Amino acid sequence: MKSGNEMEGMLEILLSVPGMEENVKVGINLSRKQVMLMNNVIREGLAAKGGMVEDLIKVLPDESGASLQQMADELLEKAGLTTLHAKISKFKM
Repeated sequence: MKSGNEMEGMLEILLSVPGMEENVKVGINLSRKQVMLMNNVIREGLAAKGGMVEDLIKVLPDESGASLQQMADELLEKAGLTTLHAKISKFKM
């Protein structure tokens, strides 16, 4: 297993490849169940301490985490699940 510094260095190299800053249009069809799952994976990943996701967030610009959070919120909104997600979130401990 690689150390944290080695992992961060490798992620920095991967993210510096030419073209990584370019926007791409991704057309996918997701079920509402998949949208809820993806939203929760993004939120839990951003909140996680330790592991590869935290290492990746460290090497990304500060606004990247907020951008991912915004994308997760937009997915919920487009699927019509914003209110349901808010109500379900109240039950989390």
